[in-house]
Amino acid sequence: MINDSLCWLHGTSTRARFTVATAWTMTAALVLFTAVTACTTVSGTGRKQFNVYSTSQENAMGAQAYQEEMKDTKIISEGPVFDRVQKIGVRIAAAVKQRHPEIANTMVWKWTVIDDPNVVNAWMMPGGYGAVYTGLVSFVQSDDELAIVMGHEAAHAIARHGGERMTQGAAAQLGATAAGVATDSQAIAQGAAMGLQAGILLPYSRKQESEADELGLFIAAQAGYDPRAAISLWRRMQSQGGSAIEFLSTHPSEGTRIELLQEQMPQAYALYKRTRVDGTATDAKNFANTKPPASK
Repeated sequence: MINDSLCWLHGTSTRARFTVATAWTMTAALVLFTAVTACTTVSGTGRKQFNVYSTSQENAMGAQAYQEEMKDTKIISEGPVFDRVQKIGVRIAAAVKQRHPEIANTMVWKWTVIDDPNVVNAWMMPGGYGAVYTGLVSFVQSDDELAIVMGHEAAHAIARHGGERMTQGAAAQLGATAAGVATDSQAIAQGAAMGLQAGILLPYSRKQESEADELGLFIAAQAGYDPRAAISLWRRMQSQGGSAIEFLSTHPSEGTRIELLQEQMPQAYALYKRTRVDGTATDAKNFANTKPPASK
């Protein structure tokens, strides 16, 4: 039905003219219909999200994108930096499977170390295909800080942000096309696309980043890493030039990020303390086979 609607919309461009408002109404109705049939719930936060992709589709696209990304990338596959990332990665993966088993068990949970000292970054594609840059390993001051970042990236995969963003992009492209069709104006279509980016796509992205901060904090704590490291990490990033302009940023400003993390900190720290008392995170190999600590 969606494809039929798109074909009908395209055909009207040569038969009739509509106002921009009418075009947007049609687009909104189409997106609303799709949203009703493609509404999923984010594990851990309960947020409803619009995502037309299945987990198997997302994971397949993540695997393909990962292979493409690795083609011309210098990779480290042994040594202390590699071992450090893998040790943390094992514990992060185990924590994710404990907290979000339904979605986590469909993923591979692979961490690649990319040799680029100038890049302070990490990422994770759908399906659990992750990477950590050596620049980030040098920047962090503890395993706790590195686990915060890796937990954050794992949270993006758990929350299925990749599929959600692709869905939002497709909906935005449809809307911009509808505006251009209604007026036969490429300039208006481009303007509509820019307006969508500022008013719809980036706010969702900020919401996703905040959501990944929250989920990642508890993932790191479940893995036995001190969640308080998140505060020192983002403060240091802020002091070294973190973006303070939030309105057109895909990440929250560091000040806002710290505020939100501090709200979650009492619960996350309590989880961390229970994990440490239970001894579940003292050894990466053993931790992978442990059960989550009982609620108190």
